[in-house]
Amino acid sequence: MKKAWLLLVAASSLLLLFIYFIPKDLIHSANSDEFEQLLNEQRQDAIVSERLLKLPIDTIKHADTLALQEIPKDSSILINQKDSLKKITAYQQTNRTGLSRFFKKLEQLEYSKKGQIRIAFFGDSMEDGDMIVMQFRHYLQQRFGGLGVGFVPITAIDARGRYSIKHLFTHNWNQSNFMRKGYGRFQFGISGSTFYTGDSLSDDKTTVQFIKGGAYKELPLINPVLFYGKQKKDETNAATEAKAMLIMQDTSEYLTLSPKKLLNSCKLPNLQKQFSITITDKQSIPFYGVSFASENGIIVDNLSVRGNSGLPLIKLDYNLMRAFDQYFNYDLLIFAYGTNVFSFKNEKYNWYKHRMLKIINYMQKCYQDANVLVVSMGDRSTKIEGTMQTPEHLPKFIQLQHEIAQKSQSGFYSFYDAMGGKNSMVRWVEQDSLANKDYTHLNSKGAAIAGKMMYNWLMKNYKQYKQQKAKEND
Repeated sequence: MKKAWLLLVAASSLLLLFIYFIPKDLIHSANSDEFEQLLNEQRQDAIVSERLLKLPIDTIKHADTLALQEIPKDSSILINQKDSLKKITAYQQTNRTGLSRFFKKLEQLEYSKKGQIRIAFFGDSMEDGDMIVMQFRHYLQQRFGGLGVGFVPITAIDARGRYSIKHLFTHNWNQSNFMRKGYGRFQFGISGSTFYTGDSLSDDKTTVQFIKGGAYKELPLINPVLFYGKQKKDETNAATEAKAMLIMQDTSEYLTLSPKKLLNSCKLPNLQKQFSITITDKQSIPFYGVSFASENGIIVDNLSVRGNSGLPLIKLDYNLMRAFDQYFNYDLLIFAYGTNVFSFKNEKYNWYKHRMLKIINYMQKCYQDANVLVVSMGDRSTKIEGTMQTPEHLPKFIQLQHEIAQKSQSGFYSFYDAMGGKNSMVRWVEQDSLANKDYTHLNSKGAAIAGKMMYNWLMKNYKQYKQQKAKEND
């Protein structure tokens, strides 16, 4: 009897902990049997992320251990190395009219060589380390011009594995992000997170450092701009004075912060090989990140968050996002989700379709000049009757993602079909060594190929857009 009572108490405690970690915006998204797996995965990712951010390690002191090894310099070489990959072509099912505004600006940039096109890439752990996005960005910048890695948040879980920029930070930054329950101390920034200084009673320095990455020549620390929010008053109803110190090689200077508006910016010295920002504050100012972007060409911001299903985007504040868009003026929003939604056990996902349609509509209101491109999840495998196979319901889920694109009048890129369709993940893992043994995530070589394939697909549709436009003008 006593043992049964203890088991009941333990089960009740676990249930309370589980409910605590459920994001508020997911509670009414579906029946429990349809999203139980989704919630569990997101909860686990959120717990892991929180632990990693609180590790008692100063990453600035461990810079030599942070570089991701064996990043391929030219993914086209890899494509030609694998005979089995020569037949893989990007899926051609798209809605070019949904991307017509973006293609029009792309054509103007191609011929004038002036102006900036900015792309926001929203995704999940598939874009960890900026590996896929880095390749996609590289080929776009090679053809259309552009310098810089784009927006980088103050801290990031995948910073140690990022090769497009060396991103280091002390362990005492506090973070609120939209993957956790509630809304936190400050509104979430464009990456879904906001950052503020550590313990207000501590004298520890809160620092972030950026060093030019070694991936590609078009990634200098160009035109850096620090973004931060409005200062909150303390208990005495008075705003404390915040200080920021900028350190560049052997010189240093104070930054002037004016945290009066919903969103504020501070330009930093241009084209430094490295610099760090140290903040002295009493947890009164939200910081969002630093943008590195040339005035002309293409800029791609990787705004992906590990464990994200896309649903937490609804937590982004409309007025703050509109303020960000006054700076960035996005031309294309890419939504690459599905990995944290699809479950081997579930077949019905209409609840997700309805929620994502609302979220895409909301994000288009936030970024009013942007077209949308929906990217499907790739193939993944699970053990079925003793062998690794594509789950039976995955093609139906890819079709549902295509319907999301159609209903929202967006472009659609099927990464699933680009990989080769059913059971292609087995080949990527076992034959070509392009993906990890979890049969879900790509390794650096696979990411290089995936980024190049996505670029080729976009350029093929861009070419067809120009050909169609020429016919209409004849």
